Amino acid sequence: MNIHQKRIKDLQYMLKQHGLDALVMGRTLEIGFFTGFHLDDCAMLVTRSDARVFMPKMFVEQFRSKIGFAAAVPAAGSAEDAALARVKELKLKRAAFEPEAETYKRGTAWRKAGLLEKEGLTGALRAVKEGEEIETLRRSCRIAARAFGLVKPHIKTGRTELSVYRELEDTMQAMGAKGPSFNLIVGFGPNSAMPHHETSERKLRNNEAVLLDYGCVYGHYCSDITRSYFHGKATEEYKKIYSTVAGSQKAGLAKVRAGVKARDVDAACRNYISDAGYGQYFIHGTGHGVGLEIHEFPRLNTTFEAVLRAGMAVTVEPGIYLHGKFGVRIEDSVLVTKTGCEILTKTA
Repeated sequence: MNIHQKRIKDLQYMLKQHGLDALVMGRTLEIGFFTGFHLDDCAMLVTRSDARVFMPKMFVEQFRSKIGFAAAVPAAGSAEDAALARVKELKLKRAAFEPEAETYKRGTAWRKAGLLEKEGLTGALRAVKEGEEIETLRRSCRIAARAFGLVKPHIKTGRTELSVYRELEDTMQAMGAKGPSFNLIVGFGPNSAMPHHETSERKLRNNEAVLLDYGCVYGHYCSDITRSYFHGKATEEYKKIYSTVAGSQKAGLAKVRAGVKARDVDAACRNYISDAGYGQYFIHGTGHGVGLEIHEFPRLNTTFEAVLRAGMAVTVEPGIYLHGKFGVRIEDSVLVTKTGCEILTKTA
């Protein structure tokens, strides 16, 4: 049984647990998770006993040549309508869809067709990585980590943020990445103090901060990493802030392990920064899950009660931002283990 077939079996077990007859999916990401088939314009129906993917006729032979554990069904009209027709044909009274994974239009149509709303089924399965997806995630993170060492020597006075953005992107793709995992953030000087700065044409000047927040997609899995440093002679203030953020991240990483609440990792980072007198300048959560999407379950913030499990991949990314001056964020993607964590984006 391959990993995709196992996921379908796991989902079928969850359907029974929740008293559901079936789950209908229309987003490519979820269909790819359960089948390994990542083409658009398909819909999937998983019942307690089988799995079918409805698709344009031109996809059928391609699907059947690769996948033998789910049926490929050509759809004369839309794949979504074909899935709904099958639900009606089987008289499935408790068929559901996941509203968080669907477009407003598709969700509205399925709601009107009588499908129930059930959140979190595939999200729960995606949260814990296993088998080959762990190695794929490792590879994605290694590519991103290596890119920093290759690109940093080229970041010199006069370079624009956008030119560094493009070089990071090109470097990761040259190592096998499909593309960036999000809109990369390159911030020079005061721009580094904006956590979600929009990379611009601003040029790097002597003696100012640099912040790079970036990642790539490899084999459909995302990586996420942030590195901060000072271009030129660092000020004492920058050294102090950087040391504080590094200490905060170290405290957070030390807290990560299976059985720990997500908010406790946030608390470890946040308390360290607060004790140093910079609590008001840490203005976002400590991290998030990462996998097929750049932001996944769980969230590492002040309120998230979920417990970390071995196999989850999360980021740990504390930061301090002094508006108008500079910001420092240090972020690594890590794999949760029973006794701690494996840093996936380790750089020299």
